[in-house]
Amino acid sequence: MSRRFGIDHEKAVALAVFLLPGMTLFAIFSVGPIAYSAVGSFFSWEGFTMGEFTALSNWVETLRDPLIVNWDTLRRFRFPMGALPQNLLWVVIHVPLSTLLGLGLALLFADLKGRRILRSMVFLGFTTPTIIIGLVMLFVYDPQAGIFNELLRVIGLEGQVRNWTQSPQLAIYALIAGGVWVQTGFSMLLYSSALAAIDPSLIESAKVDGAGRFRRFVDVVWPQVRPVTAVVVIMGIIWVLRMFDIVYAAGGSAGGPNHVYSVLGIEVYRAAFEPPIQYGHAMVVALIELLLVAPLALYIARMR
Repeated sequence: MSRRFGIDHEKAVALAVFLLPGMTLFAIFSVGPIAYSAVGSFFSWEGFTMGEFTALSNWVETLRDPLIVNWDTLRRFRFPMGALPQNLLWVVIHVPLSTLLGLGLALLFADLKGRRILRSMVFLGFTTPTIIIGLVMLFVYDPQAGIFNELLRVIGLEGQVRNWTQSPQLAIYALIAGGVWVQTGFSMLLYSSALAAIDPSLIESAKVDGAGRFRRFVDVVWPQVRPVTAVVVIMGIIWVLRMFDIVYAAGGSAGGPNHVYSVLGIEVYRAAFEPPIQYGHAMVVALIELLLVAPLALYIARMR
């Protein structure tokens, strides 16, 4: 077998020995739990004990659970809509904003003298633990001493002051804004690297031809950074679909008042670790999250 692929026996053995520890850990901590959850989602559970085979019963009950999808409020676009629609709302708002802001800041900082300091300030959000970001959001939106509400008072909008993280119809947007700061630093860094790799002679040639800033961006810059955009968007979607820390810090395991900004990660935690334990329900929600994330992760892995 090793000869068929142009690898001699000794190298094949050495490669196998080198990969074995990592593959073993991967099987134990990734493949094993996924397979166990996939099988367990078709059985009833008494606490942590697997019971009888129930076919698709857990899946049907989960998709009918208003904490996962609340069809009534979803039709009227009123919160809480359920963890799945609210998670997808994060994707629809958060990913475009963080991508555009990252690109805009990368372009803005590209020619500034203090760009390293400015980039570090923006990137700080990405390096900060997300649980801390959630706690910061509580402080920023505090109705008494919060920075955001103080700003509203300063500009004469006292009537709009409120506890944003407890507002049924606005809380999720307040948290999304905090999440945008986190992911913007990541996208800005990738775009900055892509911009630095552009041959300066291409820009100069476009200037000589009389192209303005917009035409230079469309004809020269964008074709060079477009592959990075695919990575930024997909990584942003994966990050949002795996969201947990910010929501938990702001609203606990309930996902805010009446679950108004709960997401899939919160529902997995609540079902698996808080009484009454619903292990089968937790497995189904975790698998739904996996089914949303896995194709995107595979696409990233196959990109050249």
